[in-house]
Amino acid sequence: MKNNIIKTENYLLVVDDSEVNINQYVYCDLGYIEKVMDIIDGWIYHTNTLGKNPIKHYKKIIAHLPLNNSPVLEGVDLLPPIEDEVDKLSEQEIPYIMDTLRWGFKKGYNKAKEKYKYTEFDIIKAFEYGWNQRHYGRIDENELLKIQKRFIQSLQQPKMPVEFECEDEYVHDDTVPYPKTLGTHPKTVVNPQGQTVLVGKYIY
Repeated sequence: MKNNIIKTENYLLVVDDSEVNINQYVYCDLGYIEKVMDIIDGWIYHTNTLGKNPIKHYKKIIAHLPLNNSPVLEGVDLLPPIEDEVDKLSEQEIPYIMDTLRWGFKKGYNKAKEKYKYTEFDIIKAFEYGWNQRHYGRIDENELLKIQKRFIQSLQQPKMPVEFECEDEYVHDDTVPYPKTLGTHPKTVVNPQGQTVLVGKYIY
């Protein structure tokens, strides 16, 4: 099952429309994360300055990945760490454990990436941006240099996933002589810290 990912400054989030309860974390469509303190008459009272908003503005957070050393949202499943693309590619291209070959692959890949850092799409984007600045705004040279620097920095940001595809596993009823399949649910593992982590893959 594929789930859209919401990116905030400090988290990647997967949310859904399931029922929200007290002490759960929710994402507000105004762009922030809150812990539910109380629910009264269709209003959620939350941790942000003990404010409140109508429940329709919230979705329950069902999985997350902290970014920028942000704290884990207690009681919420984790998304797996984002793999470095070169590690993943080296495993695909060199499937056997051959450390020397993989090291060479990674070194060559990173060197090529450094040399050919911008894609055709990036160049088109830069042209459109420059065209719009020229025709829809008058700016001086210093301001233009600042804008160019910010634009180049935006191209250098690491790519973030847009979806997460959960791996499903079957649920069986083991209380009967011949185990009966009850359906599927998202597969999870427990990491060394004792936290539940979803199993699946990111889609970019």
